[in-house]
Amino acid sequence: MTVKSPCLLVCELDRTTGWCFGCGRSGEEVENWLAYSDGRRDAVMAALPERLVALGLPPQGDQRMAEDRARAQKGVARRQNRRRKRRA
Repeated sequence: MTVKSPCLLVCELDRTTGWCFGCGRSGEEVENWLAYSDGRRDAVMAALPERLVALGLPPQGDQRMAEDRARAQKGVARRQNRRRKRRA
């Protein structure tokens, strides 16, 4: 049996919302995906387009854009860490 999954193999969570830039799921949803019933997975899948739009991504997901957003978030975090180290 094959389980439907929205995964785009980006797997980087937005620090504000906690949603994955690739698929829109939360970390908890990703972790428990295989344990969810079909109905629960369908309910999560129905919410994903709105979440992706809230992240500034197309509602159907876009791997390249998701990777760009994840890289940008990492770049901001690195710059913030450098500033903290300089202050210390």
